[in-house]
Order: sequence, then structure tokens, then C-alpha cells
Amino acid sequence: MKIAVIGGGASGLAAAIEAAEGGADVTVFEKNDRVGKKLLATGNGRCNLMNAGPPRYHHGARLAGALLQCFDETSIRAFFDACGLVIAREPEEDGRFYPACGQAAVVLDALRWRTEKAGVQIRTGNACQSIKRSAGRFLVTAGGETAAFDAVILACGSPAGGGTDAYHLASAFGHTLIPPTPALCPLECDMRTFRALKGIRVQAILSLYGNGHFIACAGGECLFTDSGLSGICAMQLAAQAQDALKEGLCEIHMDLSPLLDFCPRRHFYASKPADNHEKTALSWLEERRARIGDTHLLRGALSRPMAEMIEKNNRLADMARMLTAWPFRVTGVRAQSAQVIRGGVASDEVDEETLESCRMPGLYFCGEMLDVDGDCGGYNLMFAWASGLAAGQAAARRKE
Repeated sequence: MKIAVIGGGASGLAAAIEAAEGGADVTVFEKNDRVGKKLLATGNGRCNLMNAGPPRYHHGARLAGALLQCFDETSIRAFFDACGLVIAREPEEDGRFYPACGQAAVVLDALRWRTEKAGVQIRTGNACQSIKRSAGRFLVTAGGETAAFDAVILACGSPAGGGTDAYHLASAFGHTLIPPTPALCPLECDMRTFRALKGIRVQAILSLYGNGHFIACAGGECLFTDSGLSGICAMQLAAQAQDALKEGLCEIHMDLSPLLDFCPRRHFYASKPADNHEKTALSWLEERRARIGDTHLLRGALSRPMAEMIEKNNRLADMARMLTAWPFRVTGVRAQSAQVIRGGVASDEVDEETLESCRMPGLYFCGEMLDVDGDCGGYNLMFAWASGLAAGQAAARRKE
């Protein structure tokens, strides 16, 4: 079997290794000057490989859930063991697994070593222009040259992280494409009165409202920027914020309870409102005033710029409300900084076990080519590995 893998990212490399070790003659076509470039930036340069928790996906949840039953944490760990990669024995907060040395570069080094060992041919600087079906084979044109293959695995990625998409390669075979939209990216907000907060990081719960109606909430680290809110919990709400903006007013209410130890600090996404901590905050403020007085009531609890803004309120009830439901008007999302894109090839148009196209036999999909997106915390990269392993194994087993 001659197999072409279009794209040398996380899922493409996993697919290429599995197919080659399954006995296929594999060629990877990568548009960049080296494979796996985007992998180096994942997990803030540490590479959040996977998550030990239950699947947390939005679009394509059914496909992701079915796939991860076959290619779970144990399977992915075994794959990387064979690459020589040492993964941390215990997960970090919220089930996130990283390489033991904490560097994304070692993940890429391990993958490249195993592709070489498996005999995978890698052609960098070769963007795929077209794929056509002729006489039972696929004619792949890349870098100005055309070659014939028995099967093709599309692992072209998405526009996230500055990449480009190759969805036209799928639509040429009649596949439905869900329009791509940023799924994990910072929120743009009206920050005219919050300039002094730029660069401050807090543990918070963010609740998203559209026209006054609650939509979702997320917890974790939040970063104030000159244009809005970033950090894990802000990015978790980006997709829903875009939908809310289409309907009208969109707001974020920030709850600083995790920062003040009113509740545990953890990362999460939820469709139910966070606990109302306003009464707890009011009692805390009353006790604090009795102990240290009215002057600089929040110094030592919050950074000075935040404390000064909240202390402008004269009534403790207003301060408690601001500590637990501080409003920020959302004006957009920073699409150019998206880590993950929602959209791509419709997930119900591929086989759940093999990821083979339901419209074109011999054509497979994996990674960000598919309309599958998950929460922060290793879920998206975990799907990339699992889908690459599934597609690579199935393509190698396919009869000519």
C-alpha cells in the first residue's frame, strides 16, 4: 500500500507512523519547512499531551467519545513509550499530562525519530494543491509534482495558531464543511476604564451572559490584557461569546471567589451558573472591616490596581457584588490568537472506528480537519493523537 499523509502536524505524524509500521509505504507532504511546528507552541511550550479525565468535547462529541474508547490514555501512552518519550507518571491539575521534562521540543524529537525509524518519507515545503481519483487510485499534486497513491490521509490542520486550511481538498470529494470559527481564543472587551489592570493574572470564574441571559461559565486563570480577557477560562467561552454577539449585548461577569479562597481553584467549563458567592463576600468584607477598618479594605487581598477600583464603592454590598460579578462588556474575540478552530469536515461523514470517508473509500481524516473541538487541558491534542492512530492503522489494513 502506498499512502499519502497530507500534513505533518500531531495527527499527521501519528498517522504516518502507524501506517508505516503497519507495512505501508508512507509519504508525508508538509507545507512548512519542517514538520510539527505548531506542536512546539502547545501547552505554553510544555505540550499538554492528553487528559486523564472524561472526554470534554463540543462539536463532534460523539465521534471523539467513540474514538477515545478505543484509543484512550493507555493507548496513547503506549504509543509514546515506543517513541522513547517519557511522560510524567502523575497528571497535573485537572488531569493534564505533560512530558516529564516539560518541553514540547522533546515530543517532536521523539516523533521525528520514530518516523525515520519506520521509513516514512517526509517532504517539507510541499503544499498539496489537489487530489483526484483516477483508475482506483489517488493522484496527489504537491510541490508541482503528481504521484499516485492507494490511500490518502488528510491531516492538514486548521487556521488556528496562524496555520492555513486545506478544506478544499475534502470538499472536492463532496464532503460537507462546517464553517470554521475560533473556539479557544482571548475575548475582546471594552477596557477603557480598566487599563491599569493590564498584565494582572487572577484565579476567577467567568460567567457569560447574552442580552442578560446566562449562557455558560468557566473557571481557571484569567489574564487582563490591553484589549480584553485571556487565560484558560476566558478562552473556553470564546465560541459561545461569538454566538451571543450575533444576538446583541454580551457580557462577562467575573467572580474572584477562587482568588479569595471562597471556593477551590480549578479549571472547568459548565453550562450551569456558578455558585452565588455574593453573601460569602459580604460576610468576609464585614469581618475584615471590623478587624482592619475601612481604609484600604482590600489591600493585601488583591493587587493594588484591582483593590483601588473596587474600593471606590462606598457600600460593602456594592463591593461584594463587584468581587463576585464584576461586569465586562464583550466586543469580540481575538480570532488571530485562536488555539483551536470549531468547524471543518462534518464528523458524521466519517466512519467512527476508522475515520474513513463515507463518500470516498480510501480517503481518511484526522485531527483538526474534522469538526471536533474540546476544552483546554489536552483534549484537542488527545483527539489528534487518537484520530491519527485510528486513521493510520485503518489505511494500512485497507485492501488495494
